[in-house]
Amino acid sequence: MNIEHEIIDYLSVHGAVRTTELIETIRDLHKIGRGYSKETLYRRLKQLMASGKIKRLTDDEVSALGYSDTDGRAEYIDLAIAVERKKHIDALIDGLAKGDIIFQKTAFRDLIRYKEKYRLRPKQLDEIVKLLPTNPEIADYGLQILRMFVSRGIHPENTHDFSKNLHTVLEVFCKDRTNDRKKGNILFLLSANDDHRVIESLQDDIRRVQTRKDAESMVSFYLEAGAAPIIEKNRSELFAFACELRRENKDIPADAVETIRTSAFDELETTVKKSRGGKE
Repeated sequence: MNIEHEIIDYLSVHGAVRTTELIETIRDLHKIGRGYSKETLYRRLKQLMASGKIKRLTDDEVSALGYSDTDGRAEYIDLAIAVERKKHIDALIDGLAKGDIIFQKTAFRDLIRYKEKYRLRPKQLDEIVKLLPTNPEIADYGLQILRMFVSRGIHPENTHDFSKNLHTVLEVFCKDRTNDRKKGNILFLLSANDDHRVIESLQDDIRRVQTRKDAESMVSFYLEAGAAPIIEKNRSELFAFACELRRENKDIPADAVETIRTSAFDELETTVKKSRGGKE
């Protein structure tokens, strides 16, 4: 692979990046390779800029990505097509507040289409949060987008409304649904916020368990929603809940409590071992 293709491939995956960071990353990948001096890499970058394939971002464009160092000292670059796409994405977010439900649904489908090819600021995520309770289809789209950004460590700025609207959507659009994509995304987002509503939902779902197959499905659903940490954190409450169920002669739901607690603990232990470089 030639240098130009490496630069383009890196930007395709990582998006806007400081020029110095890009240079150092590529050089680190080719410590013993020839032709990867700083001078050569900067020369290739200039050629790509001249051809229109990559672009040096203006301070406003850097700020729109949510980066704070916009004093002109740090140079950021990105693929030219990505810069134009970001303008389109920003226009979609700005248009959400107009109340046109057709525009909103179509805009959300566009945001999902481009997936990880753009970046939103916390205030822009707030615009998505506002619309969650308005319509079940919009909620489904919005939750997918919010999960994508929260997974990257980018959260809405208005945490109060975020939590409130997640609770509302869970109650209004997911009532009595055990395995539902909207519900799974809500549980993921609530778990990321260490929201006790996850435990309340779990207890409600466990009370509806009738067979061991139901229990297995529910355990997988909650673990896939990233609920392991909050389940382990609330070990004492769930222990008491299992005892309560057994006193009511509800052994299958009680077994489900113990199974999900064991699975959550094992998942966390595996994560710790991996982080330490140990074997599972």
